Amino acid sequence: MNILVLQGGGALGAYQAGVYQALHEADIEPDWVVGTSIGAINGALIAGNHRRDVLARLEDFWTRVAQPSSSSGAALEHYETEMAKFLALSTGVPGFFRPRPVWEIPLTRNWHGSPPSFYDVTPLERTLEALVDFDLLGTRDRHDGKRLSVGAVNIGRGAMRYFDSQDETLSVHHVMASGALPPAFPPVWVDGEAYWDGGLCSNTPIDYVLESERPGSDMAVNCYVIDLWSPRGPVPKTITEAMHREKDIQYATRAGHNLHFLKEIHRLRHALRKLGKHLPADVRDDHEVAELLGLARQAPVNIVRLLAPAREAETAQKDIDFSYSTIMERWRAGYRDMLGALETCPCQRDPVSDEIGANVCSYRSNLDGYLEDMTDVPFE
Repeated sequence: MNILVLQGGGALGAYQAGVYQALHEADIEPDWVVGTSIGAINGALIAGNHRRDVLARLEDFWTRVAQPSSSSGAALEHYETEMAKFLALSTGVPGFFRPRPVWEIPLTRNWHGSPPSFYDVTPLERTLEALVDFDLLGTRDRHDGKRLSVGAVNIGRGAMRYFDSQDETLSVHHVMASGALPPAFPPVWVDGEAYWDGGLCSNTPIDYVLESERPGSDMAVNCYVIDLWSPRGPVPKTITEAMHREKDIQYATRAGHNLHFLKEIHRLRHALRKLGKHLPADVRDDHEVAELLGLARQAPVNIVRLLAPAREAETAQKDIDFSYSTIMERWRAGYRDMLGALETCPCQRDPVSDEIGANVCSYRSNLDGYLEDMTDVPFE
């Protein structure tokens, strides 16, 4: 079973499109896509289209939102980047969001009943309806198509919820709820309750994958975790650097801790299996002992974690840099990094043995494009 886990991160999500292209060309198609925010949007494009159409839909989405819509060359990339961030704030992003009239923005009083947001996301709704076949997506699991799960936060209860096509029919509103980052975007109402961006609680939805594991599963798992924010970085020396570092820390979450926890759980399961082999038959047949030994039955899990590389002179506004040159650079980086990871990680070989239980490989490319093995580097 191939699982693709996609973090939220606005314009940084172009990296995930490149990752999917590399997997697609390696004939690795995800059975289950789990995403938050832009990861949910990319996930919907992947799960809500036939395999032959996915790359074209991803390319269509990322070229629609690009501004400027083309590159004027390397010499002008810096200016294009700054212009893209300015345009995103002042005029919005094509096919994604647009500013609300100033008189409709309820800063301290809501006289017009307007949603509490600076931007209108109707363009995104239209884009998703054009590029995602929600009838195809419907209610699907790995047996009849790609399963999709998107994370959002219930505003009233402050609790994370995952809308899962294995359990319910997903619509454009579920995907938009996962990307409704306040106060820029308005809440999205689903079944009478209001939701915000899932990144507020858990920007890396690996926790949902781990919690969804069931003892006794006999299907080996390859899980690809794509992180867009850096959990580690230098101590800032300026206010600008501090704002950038704060955002990285806020949205990087604790995927590394979750993966470490997974390995520990598999070690315990392996110990239970070994213990069970030394127990007398009459003891193993005891109901409570049998139930305990049942917890040890779990297929091995192979995890590849890719950390998107930082670009030179990045700022806290990097997630609204929708310039064409930056989008294409991030796409190429995701493609290159996943190709490199597939050459060195064990995902295309036989799954890890039951003796190992869980194998985690982590990679990140540096500024010169070299892919570093970060497996033994402790991540928070």
